[in-house]
Amino acid sequence: MTTVIFDLDGTLVDSSADIAASINHVRAEYYGLEPLTREKIVYLMNRPGLNLAYEFYGVKEYETKAREMFEEHYSRQCLLNARTFEGIYEMLETLKNGGARMFVATNAPTATSEIILKNNAIDLFFEDVIGADKVEYPKPHPQMVEKIVEKISKKSCWMVGDSPKDIMAATGAGIAPIFAGWGFAKDTQPDIKIDRRADTPSDVIDIIGV
Repeated sequence: MTTVIFDLDGTLVDSSADIAASINHVRAEYYGLEPLTREKIVYLMNRPGLNLAYEFYGVKEYETKAREMFEEHYSRQCLLNARTFEGIYEMLETLKNGGARMFVATNAPTATSEIILKNNAIDLFFEDVIGADKVEYPKPHPQMVEKIVEKISKKSCWMVGDSPKDIMAATGAGIAPIFAGWGFAKDTQPDIKIDRRADTPSDVIDIIGV
């Protein structure tokens, strides 16, 4: 049986406007900082090796109150603009009809990720959602993917994501990555090899062969 693990933000949904709004809400209300552009935030999110607490808020590590403020704001904000990319629903439907098992592995909180999936009427396609709060180490560490893979066979298992972090997590977990070229990152870093690239969601169907 085929299994497909999907990243959420920048792969299934374009949530960039809402992520930026909530980060800038915390910057303004908690830290008194000027807003960052959406483009800057998306760029930083997809670069492996960065301390995002520092990049977004100028602190060494995320503070509990700041994290709670973000999640509370984002739980409402993500209902406003986060929408599936064109062709996503049709791709998921084809995979489901072909017998594929599907999961979500995201560095976003599980609760808000489930809100976005439900709001876009794609939640029932997925057996489980693993957010950053369910693991000790988020992507690009493979732990999140391994948590899903331990439930299934690695045979015929794929991960689809738009970020170098997704490619690294999949490779580290020993499953085949597919780079989502329609997403936030558009391309990956020169030192990260891409063997399979899907420029549209329908390309994922062709690569997997469901």
